[in-house]
Amino acid sequence: MKADERVKKTIDEHSLINRGDVLLLGLSGGPDSLCLLYILKGLEEEYGFELRAFHLNHMIRDDAEEDAKFVTEECEKLGVPVTVYREDVKSLARRKGESLEEAGRKIRQEAMKAICSEIEKGLPGGCSARAVLAHNQGDQAETVMLRLIRGTGIHGLAAMEYMRRDGLIRPLLDTSRKEIEEYCEEHGLKYRTDSTNSSEEYLRNKVRLKVLPMLEEINPSIREGLTRLAANAAVDDGYLSELAENWYEAHVKHGSEPVLLVKDLRCLEDALYHRAVKLAFAEAGLGEDIEAVHIKALKRSVNANVGNKTVEFPGGYVAYINHGEVVFRKN
Repeated sequence: MKADERVKKTIDEHSLINRGDVLLLGLSGGPDSLCLLYILKGLEEEYGFELRAFHLNHMIRDDAEEDAKFVTEECEKLGVPVTVYREDVKSLARRKGESLEEAGRKIRQEAMKAICSEIEKGLPGGCSARAVLAHNQGDQAETVMLRLIRGTGIHGLAAMEYMRRDGLIRPLLDTSRKEIEEYCEEHGLKYRTDSTNSSEEYLRNKVRLKVLPMLEEINPSIREGLTRLAANAAVDDGYLSELAENWYEAHVKHGSEPVLLVKDLRCLEDALYHRAVKLAFAEAGLGEDIEAVHIKALKRSVNANVGNKTVEFPGGYVAYINHGEVVFRKN
């Protein structure tokens, strides 16, 4: 199947776009995002959305300014409005103690989310401004493998979603790298090449360049197999998450700080317990960086029925246990 046909099939199967939506495509200038730029531009009239683009000049490589210029020129050629955001990601990563990849990912998504929020204010009801990322089938396989290496659970195996809760979509997620390269060649698209993609300094690159090729000697379809694993895990994870959300709404005491009863938490199976605790912290303001070790520490204290106990979580958040209640708050 050709890349444009594959993208259209993914959009339809997962209901990614509604008429009147504005799509903000994260555009690096590489083959994946450039391919998606042209495909979405070709679908703009048929699906009734408006396409815009966003480029993060991360200032990491010497040719970063050339990337920004290239992206701007491609968008002008197609009549697609583009926003170029400049950020010294290397300095930001150093200040926050994060990897370049993590810092870049966060700043890009935060900036795109802010732009989408502004756009959405001017849209009629029922229409959304959606961030769009050009992750492909190979990226999904790499993500699953990385999470397997780190020892993930079902939620982690589900990897990247076609549509996240915040509206971000990935229409290229079923499309292979081969299909993308064939599309670029067929349409004469000259894309930018990120030199860091060949550096084994980054774990993802090691998985792409060494681990997956080795596994392909055993199973030539390993990438497709890993993406199927992600899809199957996503189905199970979605069901468990829905059960947890229903339980949480039936048992939480809403207020300035969410509260759950010790006796209720004790009755929960682990699969729902973990999700319920994450829901409580999300309501309190902590939406990420909660690891199994933190949740297990809370479970031990809950089961021991220890009063006046504070269990620490990342970001200065705590679960405070007292008088049969667990209060989730910022310390």
